[in-house]
Amino acid sequence: MLKALAVVRTIVLLFLIGYTLRAMPWVFGLPTGSSQAFDTCRSSLTSVTWAAWIAVAWVAIDTAIGWLLAGRKKTSHAPTSAAPAAR
Repeated sequence: MLKALAVVRTIVLLFLIGYTLRAMPWVFGLPTGSSQAFDTCRSSLTSVTWAAWIAVAWVAIDTAIGWLLAGRKKTSHAPTSAAPAAR
């Protein structure tokens, strides 16, 4: 179960990194006007805000799952030893 959660965490982390990199404004030249600069910033800010809220939601879900797993009773799957044999 813990390995599956680690795999899911890794996939979500890679998604968030890719989404955030896609949302960043990769403008290497100066905008030609203020409206172009405003549009670039607005669209980038919207995408990065979504990425931030997705990350916050994921941390909340991960924390809840962690607390649920930590709160479970630990059960021992080791066989119980019988009374020592008399010699």
